[in-house]
Order: sequence, then structure tokens, then C-alpha cells
Amino acid sequence: MKIRLYLLPFLAFTLLARDYTLTVVDESGQPMQGVAVSALFSRMNDPRFASMRSFEGKTDVQGVFRFMAGDEMCLDRLRAAKQGYFDADVTEVHGMGKVPSDLSHFITLPYETNEIPLNYKEVQLRTLKGTLPRKTWVGFDFAIGDIVAPWGRGKVSDIRFWNEGEQIGWTETDETVERFRKDKDHARFSEAEFNGMYGSFRGTTKVGCGQPADGVMRSPAFWPYCQLKMPALAPTEGYTSVLEIPYATLPYPSFQDDYVGYYLRVRTKLGPDGRVISAHYAKIQGAIRCGYGAITFRYYYNPVADDRRLVMDRKSNLLQPPPGTEGVELTRYDPYER
Repeated sequence: MKIRLYLLPFLAFTLLARDYTLTVVDESGQPMQGVAVSALFSRMNDPRFASMRSFEGKTDVQGVFRFMAGDEMCLDRLRAAKQGYFDADVTEVHGMGKVPSDLSHFITLPYETNEIPLNYKEVQLRTLKGTLPRKTWVGFDFAIGDIVAPWGRGKVSDIRFWNEGEQIGWTETDETVERFRKDKDHARFSEAEFNGMYGSFRGTTKVGCGQPADGVMRSPAFWPYCQLKMPALAPTEGYTSVLEIPYATLPYPSFQDDYVGYYLRVRTKLGPDGRVISAHYAKIQGAIRCGYGAITFRYYYNPVADDRRLVMDRKSNLLQPPPGTEGVELTRYDPYER
């Protein structure tokens, strides 16, 4: 009788426990054996560190790690690491911390690859600043890091943007908008600035390239939980001349909206038979965020013709800010991802 009583807590845990699986594969989709993995749980409604529980181990021949946790536990973090590959660190910004937690998880570890110097910049184009005229194709030069003339110093339209839209309402009630208009704190804003702050818009941004055979394509893979988020080599085929990206003021973008990337083939040269004989390659890592009168994106450009490598040495940005650049604009040349 005593033995049975001792077994009751164990049996209760077994009945209430949930089975979890973590599968790890490489870029080609092959299961990875021997990957060091860990899973961190917290107890719901219990902020104490003492209530947290960690499971550690290695994946089996099928690339799977199995573990169990009580029904009252919440999965907060997953980690995976193996020599020769970039580590993965999956946190709440990647979907962890949900209640109830998902039971099955899948991680891809990209191969470690040599880093090289590249041109990098975070670009912000604004209609109000004169860098994004509406309903006009505006070119951007990856080598110089600026829009093309007559709006900037750029000379070659590696990528082009067309931005159009209309205001369809307000993000606040009519009463609130009228109160804001009379508020002295808003008196310094122009009508366009005021509308940009509180207006709700609908529209489209077109993204295209300027030369025959140039193009843009969505990345076939994106690993938000790794330091390297896109495949190291730009594809040779699959590019299209124009993409369309709809935009709206609400709902506000989430982290998941940024889990996308693009490759670009630019400055393409064709042979007599119409085939590509030379090109430059670039990537936009993360979303092209667009709205009424605004576009933001982060690009990496390889200035060496026919070199498709796009993994950046973050200490070697070949694109330097022009003399006199100050403040926030300087930080746009500081890469924080590869």
C-alpha cells in the first residue's frame, strides 16, 4: 500500500505531462544527429527563477530530441548548436511563450561560411524629406548608397520604388482628431505631417529593377532565430522584374512580418544569345517596410561582379558615410547582422 502511495505523484505527473519534440535539419533538409539542444520552461503565473526548468540533450539519428514537461509549464526558449553551423536561439519574438505551448518544433541550422566585406546600409526614404516622390519611379544606387538624381547622389538605378496610396480614415476617433488639431503640441506639424501621424492609409509599393534581366526575388528560406538569416549565396535564376507590396497603417507590424528577405540581380550584362554573362548580387534582409510616403529596408551589396556571396563581415562595411554625416544617419551604416 505504501509503494502505491509513493507512486501517486509520479503517476500524476505522467498523466498531466505533455510530450514535446524538436527536429533539427541542415539547409538541405537532412536530419542532423548529435546537435546540442536545450529547452527552457517557466511555470505559468510563477515569476520565480526557481520555478523554471531546463531540458538538455542531443538529437538522435533522425534529428529529433524528445522531452516532457508538465501541463502547467510554458515553453519559453529553444537552443540548438553544432560545430560548423550557425547556432539557433528561438525566443518569444519567434513564437515561444504561447499558452498552451506548441508540442512540435522545427529548426534549420545554416552552414557556417566565410564572411566578406560588403556594402551595407539601412535606408529610409520619406516623401516629406523629398526622397520619395509619390507615383514616380525612384531609383536607388547600391554602390553609392543613395537615390539617383535629381533627388540624390546615385548614378545607377539598381532598384526602383513606386509608392502610391490614399488616406481612408483615421487611427483615432473624429473627436480625438479634432482635439489633437487644436492642441498646441500639434501646432508645429504641417497638414501632411499631422495626417501621416494619425491617418489610416491604403496603397501599394512597387519594387522593380532598372535594366534588362535585372530582377528581385523572395528568399527561398529565412531563419529568424540564427545570426545568418538567409542562404549565403544569391540564386542564379528565379528573378522577376517587379514585385508589389500592399501596405496599411494598421495593424502595426509584428516581428513575424520581418521574417522575409529578398535577393537582387543587378547591373546584368547579356550575351548575343540573351543569356546572362555577368551580374552583381545583393540582398535585402528583413521586410521592405512601406507606407504612405515612406519606405525602409536594409540591403547588402557585393560590388564584385559575379560573386554571389552575401555573408557580411560586420567590421568591414565597404560603404562609408559621406563627409558631414551625423547623428542617427551614421547608425544606418552600422551592420548588426550578417
